[in-house]
Amino acid sequence: MSELVCPFCQFPVGAGALRCGGCGASFLVSPPPDSGAPVCAVHPQWMSQHACERCGAFACAQCLRRGPRQELVCESCHARVPHAQLPWDQRAELGWVKAFWKTCVEVMLRPVTTFARMSREASVGDSLLFAGLSAFVGYFSTWFLYTLFLLAFPYETFPASGSDNETNPALFRGVAVVLFVICMLLVPLLSMGLTLVAAGLDHLVLKVAGAQGTFATTLRGHALAQGVYLAGLVPFCSMYVLPFWSLGVRVSAYRSLHGVGWGPAVFGALLIPALTCCIGVGSYVAILTSILAPGALKL
Repeated sequence: MSELVCPFCQFPVGAGALRCGGCGASFLVSPPPDSGAPVCAVHPQWMSQHACERCGAFACAQCLRRGPRQELVCESCHARVPHAQLPWDQRAELGWVKAFWKTCVEVMLRPVTTFARMSREASVGDSLLFAGLSAFVGYFSTWFLYTLFLLAFPYETFPASGSDNETNPALFRGVAVVLFVICMLLVPLLSMGLTLVAAGLDHLVLKVAGAQGTFATTLRGHALAQGVYLAGLVPFCSMYVLPFWSLGVRVSAYRSLHGVGWGPAVFGALLIPALTCCIGVGSYVAILTSILAPGALKL
């Protein structure tokens, strides 16, 4: 795959980027008079950034795109490439369960190929719906096991606090069931809200890195990367393994859907989670330090 770099600072850039994410230089440059420099076949006022690897036509930054195999193509060739339809986009024909299952499997096993051949655009509702369903499936088995443990716990053997009476096991088990139902209702809603916010932040970072795609494209990639949560049917995977797997898939999604290099894709996918972790760890350390400080202990 041909890589694009800024001619001024060698910063990796994506196909379709009009400015460098490193130095800010514009890629729409007029050719020097009588220089004989190659110019864009569609916009002769701009110098060519790269030749189309399919038809050979010169293309400026405004016309250059990534093809389904990550080759550099002009806008005309890119428009003629048929995009494979994602199973999730065919759920009316396949059925919801089959479409969701097949999409998750493709994202888990063939992320690069899947994201390269699919359509970049989808409605916000479709993307959020997929994210919510992924969260529900991913966390169901883990929460279900926790609930079974609470239901099987021998409450009868523990006396009530401050008395010789036995605890009410039916009450505790009823609370466990209610909590399970509430969690399963809230998890998809929380996932959709967090996905919307996180995708918005990622989109800002990608824009800084030179990506030219829309917010709907970023949201689609962010949501589909959560398809790996299908593996959450194996208990406890959703909490300890899948978030990291999803981050890796998200990098591939941003790279293919936005047509950027690995550097901007990694930057866009990992910067916000890394900052969030740093803030969380820093806050925890600050609180712990204030609690363990000599003055605090004296109080």
